[in-house]
Amino acid sequence: MKRPWLTTTTGQRWSIVFSVVISAVMVVSLFSYWILQAAPRVQITQLDPNQIEYCYLEQCTPIDKLAGLELVTTPEPYSVIVGEWGTSIQLRFVNRGRLEGTRELRLLLRSDKGKIIEGMRQEVTFMPKGPVLVEFFFTGFPEELQSGTLQLGW
Repeated sequence: MKRPWLTTTTGQRWSIVFSVVISAVMVVSLFSYWILQAAPRVQITQLDPNQIEYCYLEQCTPIDKLAGLELVTTPEPYSVIVGEWGTSIQLRFVNRGRLEGTRELRLLLRSDKGKIIEGMRQEVTFMPKGPVLVEFFFTGFPEELQSGTLQLGW
């Protein structure tokens, strides 16, 4: 009767060669995943104070400059929280590009004539999963928000 091939020296050599080849393929696929998927997420561009782009909160489209970061505008583009020392504006984003890292975002409150009432900025930490909530604080009253317009800067 013939012995099973794995118990022979040739069979054992081939099983070791197969396991080394499979391990090498897995390591190469891990490196290619890191280069193509994970590494670009970490490299988030920082805000350039000389080239800030603004959009009205009601009309903001996904931000291509930030890998498709999208402001959630339904049911409302922002929520207002009134505090003892001022008013907070909370914005919700969807991180479509799965960015990771921190970046500064700005929010301007303008009067109906276009004059800047107050400017706010916030350092935002992006995580690849979950909602991104950004809270801006300003010293005015909620009535000023309704009479003016808000612009998001990135």
